[in-house]
Amino acid sequence: MLPMDQISEQKKLPSQIIFENLKELLRAKNTAHESLFKFHWKKMWPFSLIWPQVDYERIVRLMSEVRKNIIVQNNLLLQAKGVAQPFEKRFLDALPAYLESLDKSCQGLAAVAQWKQDMLEKKLKHDVKMVRDVSEYNQILKTYEKEQADLVRAGAFLQAGWGEIV
Repeated sequence: MLPMDQISEQKKLPSQIIFENLKELLRAKNTAHESLFKFHWKKMWPFSLIWPQVDYERIVRLMSEVRKNIIVQNNLLLQAKGVAQPFEKRFLDALPAYLESLDKSCQGLAAVAQWKQDMLEKKLKHDVKMVRDVSEYNQILKTYEKEQADLVRAGAFLQAGWGEIV
Protein backbone atom coordinates (compact mmCIF):
# COMPACT_ATOMS: atom_id res chain seq x y z
CA MET A 1 0.00 0.00 0.00
CA LEU A 2 1.36 3.42 -1.00
CA PRO A 3 1.30 6.39 1.37
CA MET A 4 -1.19 9.13 0.54
CA ASP A 5 1.42 11.65 -0.65
CA GLN A 6 2.87 9.17 -3.17
CA ILE A 7 -0.57 8.46 -4.58
CA SER A 8 -1.23 12.16 -5.10
CA GLU A 9 2.22 12.56 -6.69
CA GLN A 10 1.36 9.87 -9.27
CA LYS A 11 -1.82 11.67 -10.30
CA LYS A 12 -0.19 15.07 -10.83
CA LEU A 13 0.17 16.48 -14.31
CA PRO A 14 3.73 17.27 -15.48
CA SER A 15 2.89 20.97 -15.45
CA GLN A 16 1.74 20.71 -11.83
CA ILE A 17 5.04 19.15 -10.81
CA ILE A 18 6.99 21.86 -12.63
CA PHE A 19 4.80 24.56 -11.07
CA GLU A 20 5.42 23.20 -7.55
CA ASN A 21 9.17 23.14 -8.23
CA LEU A 22 9.05 26.72 -9.56
CA LYS A 23 7.30 27.90 -6.41
CA GLU A 24 10.15 26.48 -4.30
CA LEU A 25 12.83 28.01 -6.53
CA LEU A 26 11.14 31.39 -6.46
CA ARG A 27 10.68 31.20 -2.69
CA ALA A 28 14.44 30.62 -2.26
CA LYS A 29 15.30 33.49 -4.60
CA ASN A 30 12.85 35.88 -2.95
CA THR A 31 14.19 35.03 0.50
CA ALA A 32 17.72 35.85 -0.65
CA HIS A 33 16.44 39.07 -2.25
CA GLU A 34 14.74 40.14 0.98
CA SER A 35 17.79 39.37 3.10
CA LEU A 36 19.86 41.64 0.85
CA PHE A 37 17.48 44.53 0.32
CA LYS A 38 14.76 44.55 2.96
CA PHE A 39 15.14 47.19 5.64
CA HIS A 40 15.65 45.85 9.14
CA TRP A 41 16.65 47.69 12.27
CA LYS A 42 19.35 45.08 13.00
CA LYS A 43 21.19 46.27 9.87
CA MET A 44 21.57 49.79 11.29
CA TRP A 45 24.47 50.98 13.35
CA PRO A 46 25.12 50.24 16.31
CA PHE A 47 22.91 47.14 16.16
CA SER A 48 24.86 45.84 13.18
CA LEU A 49 27.85 45.51 15.49
CA ILE A 50 25.92 43.11 17.73
CA TRP A 51 23.90 40.94 15.34
CA PRO A 52 25.48 39.02 12.48
CA GLN A 53 24.82 40.47 9.10
CA VAL A 54 23.76 38.91 5.83
CA ASP A 55 25.90 35.98 4.73
CA TYR A 56 26.66 37.10 1.18
CA GLU A 57 28.68 34.00 0.32
CA ARG A 58 25.73 31.80 1.25
CA ILE A 59 23.48 33.85 -1.06
CA VAL A 60 25.96 33.40 -3.92
CA ARG A 61 25.99 29.63 -3.30
CA LEU A 62 22.18 29.52 -3.03
CA MET A 63 21.77 31.35 -6.34
CA SER A 64 24.19 28.85 -7.90
CA GLU A 65 22.03 25.99 -6.62
CA VAL A 66 18.86 27.66 -7.89
CA ARG A 67 20.49 28.07 -11.31
CA LYS A 68 21.39 24.34 -11.35
CA ASN A 69 17.78 23.52 -10.51
CA ILE A 70 16.61 25.74 -13.37
CA ILE A 71 18.59 23.50 -15.74
CA VAL A 72 16.84 20.48 -14.21
CA GLN A 73 13.48 22.18 -14.74
CA ASN A 74 14.37 22.81 -18.40
CA ASN A 75 15.07 19.10 -18.81
CA LEU A 76 11.82 18.24 -17.05
CA LEU A 77 10.03 20.66 -19.37
CA LEU A 78 11.34 18.83 -22.43
CA GLN A 79 10.04 15.55 -21.03
CA ALA A 80 6.71 17.10 -20.02
CA LYS A 81 6.03 18.52 -23.49
CA GLY A 82 5.92 14.98 -24.86
CA VAL A 83 3.21 13.79 -22.48
CA ALA A 84 1.36 17.05 -21.81
CA GLN A 85 -2.35 17.51 -22.28
CA PRO A 86 -3.52 20.16 -24.79
CA PHE A 87 -4.66 22.53 -22.02
CA GLU A 88 -1.11 22.54 -20.56
CA LYS A 89 0.43 23.79 -23.82
CA ARG A 90 0.20 27.53 -23.12
CA PHE A 91 1.83 27.12 -19.68
CA LEU A 92 4.61 24.92 -21.01
CA ASP A 93 5.23 27.29 -23.94
CA ALA A 94 5.65 30.26 -21.57
CA LEU A 95 7.97 28.32 -19.26
CA PRO A 96 11.31 28.58 -21.16
CA ALA A 97 11.21 32.40 -21.18
CA TYR A 98 10.35 32.42 -17.48
CA LEU A 99 13.15 30.01 -16.61
CA GLU A 100 15.62 32.12 -18.60
CA SER A 101 14.46 35.28 -16.79
CA LEU A 102 14.71 33.53 -13.43
CA ASP A 103 18.23 32.39 -14.29
CA LYS A 104 19.31 35.93 -15.22
CA SER A 105 17.70 37.34 -12.09
CA CYS A 106 19.59 34.82 -9.96
CA GLN A 107 22.82 35.80 -11.73
CA GLY A 108 22.13 39.46 -10.95
CA LEU A 109 21.33 38.79 -7.30
CA ALA A 110 24.51 36.73 -6.97
CA ALA A 111 26.48 39.63 -8.50
CA VAL A 112 25.02 42.04 -5.93
CA ALA A 113 25.86 39.68 -3.07
CA GLN A 114 29.37 39.10 -4.42
CA TRP A 115 30.01 42.84 -4.69
CA LYS A 116 28.89 43.31 -1.09
CA GLN A 117 31.06 40.39 0.05
CA ASP A 118 34.07 41.89 -1.74
CA MET A 119 33.38 45.21 -0.04
CA LEU A 120 33.12 43.50 3.34
CA GLU A 121 36.39 41.65 2.86
CA LYS A 122 38.17 44.85 1.87
CA LYS A 123 36.93 46.52 5.05
CA LEU A 124 37.92 43.54 7.17
CA LYS A 125 41.43 43.50 5.72
CA HIS A 126 41.75 47.26 6.36
CA ASP A 127 43.08 47.98 2.91
CA VAL A 128 44.17 51.49 2.09
CA LYS A 129 41.26 51.93 -0.31
CA MET A 130 38.23 51.17 1.87
CA VAL A 131 35.71 53.00 -0.31
CA ARG A 132 34.98 51.28 -3.60
CA ASP A 133 33.75 52.96 -6.69
CA VAL A 134 29.98 52.97 -6.18
CA SER A 135 29.28 53.46 -9.88
CA GLU A 136 30.16 49.79 -10.35
CA TYR A 137 27.65 48.81 -7.65
CA ASN A 138 25.06 51.14 -9.16
CA GLN A 139 25.51 49.46 -12.54
CA ILE A 140 25.09 46.01 -10.94
CA LEU A 141 21.90 47.18 -9.23
CA LYS A 142 20.50 48.67 -12.47
CA THR A 143 21.19 45.40 -14.28
CA TYR A 144 19.51 43.42 -11.51
CA GLU A 145 16.53 45.79 -11.55
CA LYS A 146 16.09 45.21 -15.30
CA GLU A 147 16.41 41.43 -14.86
CA GLN A 148 13.85 41.52 -12.07
CA ALA A 149 11.42 43.48 -14.26
CA ASP A 150 11.91 40.94 -17.07
CA LEU A 151 11.15 38.16 -14.59
CA VAL A 152 7.90 39.85 -13.56
CA ARG A 153 6.84 40.26 -17.21
CA ALA A 154 7.64 36.62 -18.00
CA GLY A 155 5.75 35.62 -14.85
CA ALA A 156 2.61 37.33 -16.13
CA PHE A 157 2.61 35.12 -19.25
CA LEU A 158 3.31 32.06 -17.14
CA GLN A 159 0.45 32.93 -14.80
CA ALA A 160 -1.93 33.34 -17.72
CA GLY A 161 -0.96 29.88 -18.96
CA TRP A 162 -1.36 28.42 -15.48
CA GLY A 163 -4.85 29.93 -15.29
CA GLU A 164 -5.92 27.64 -18.12
CA ILE A 165 -4.77 24.56 -16.21
CA VAL A 166 -6.44 25.46 -12.94
